[in-house]
Amino acid sequence: MLRKWIPTVATLVAVFVVTCPVRGNAQEAEPWYTFNIGGGYSPLVGQITNRLDNGWHMTAGLGVRARSHFELNGQFTYHGLGVKPLVLSEAGVPSADSHLWSITADPKIRIGGARRFDPYLVGDVGYFRRVVNFTAPTVEPVTLFDPFFGVLFPALIPANVRLASVTRSGIGGGGGVGFNFRLGASRTKLYIEARYQYAATGTIPTRMIPATIGLSW
Repeated sequence: MLRKWIPTVATLVAVFVVTCPVRGNAQEAEPWYTFNIGGGYSPLVGQITNRLDNGWHMTAGLGVRARSHFELNGQFTYHGLGVKPLVLSEAGVPSADSHLWSITADPKIRIGGARRFDPYLVGDVGYFRRVVNFTAPTVEPVTLFDPFFGVLFPALIPANVRLASVTRSGIGGGGGVGFNFRLGASRTKLYIEARYQYAATGTIPTRMIPATIGLSW
């Protein structure tokens, strides 16, 4: 009985091996455009760590695929950062917050092309703007609605008032590595990457190594 099924099994295996590249090529078709969204952790490095704390970021971009191994994206990224107690003491304020946003051009070389697992190299160059806001706690009058009694009533809620801000901006760039992993048979991909970025934001430049996880199409 076993010998009877051996030729049939061998035939099925041969057909599977031959047709796999055909199915793989059908999945490799990709549109000329691409877009992505993501977020992650933003650790700072260098002299800036004496003034600001690590934070988080969100990013989104649009781009074009020149070929299966090359993309060029326009990327917007926003980083939310903390402020060191030393800065608060020097400024004589009770609280502060900081953020940095950038608009960059990001060329990407995809080593795996349109395969399911696609490592890549990525660079970026563009405009970076870093802001530190000095604030103080206060209260703000608002009008609230009580759904039980169906009435409106005044109340005070905690808020922050901005006392002053310091803005520094300049050109920056960087590069890093990552990989795409296609989810099933769809064009949706999970991507994970890490970059080193430098921005000439005044006498203290901004250096960081943001790690991002997101989705791309």
